[in-house]
Amino acid sequence: MAQTTIRQRLAACGAAVALAVTAASFAAPTTAAAANANLTYGSIILLQNQYQGDGGYLDTNGRSGQPGAVYNVSTNQAPNSRGHKTSEWKVVSATGKANGTNVVSGDVVFLVNQYGNGTYLDTNGVENRQGAKYGVSTTDLPDRGPGTSKWHIFDKTSDPRDGLVRLHDVVHLLNDYASADGGFLDTNGASAQSGAKFAVSTSYYTDRGPGTGSWKVLPG
Repeated sequence: MAQTTIRQRLAACGAAVALAVTAASFAAPTTAAAANANLTYGSIILLQNQYQGDGGYLDTNGRSGQPGAVYNVSTNQAPNSRGHKTSEWKVVSATGKANGTNVVSGDVVFLVNQYGNGTYLDTNGVENRQGAKYGVSTTDLPDRGPGTSKWHIFDKTSDPRDGLVRLHDVVHLLNDYASADGGFLDTNGASAQSGAKFAVSTSYYTDRGPGTGSWKVLPG
């Protein structure tokens, strides 16, 4: 009788282990796995500037007075805290790659802000701030001028080092205006926009100041 009881208990334990393994295979990814997820076209992301470790989140803020522009661009202390989806950006291929395809370091992308009807991150006019190159705003058009809304995305590093861009990687964004001479997306000084943190323009350098041209890719 005791032997039968032991066998029954062992069988029950085996079934429980099998159920646990099956459940684990359908469980949500762990934080580590999510952090290592590939960035794919069609994804909605946040871009956190790395100036002094926290330069704020890339954000649209108010109507722009620049010809052909829609919204001003600055950074915000907390994502979407200033407006609905103002800090969210959709990654769209500028070379025709399909949604769901992995983003590779060196790809050319559009960044479409998700506030309202969606507008494209764009360079527009010379910026007078010290060390800056061009002003940055958004526009309704995927290319207001030749290459002004296209951005080359360069990953600083990733794990594994296979060329793919992943969530939580830090990237540089080079504007394609005038054959990739539009400068690197950069924070530069305090913004005068209500609720904003830093002004955003482009720079000649990947990092004009400590982390000013570095952006962490975070899930939106």
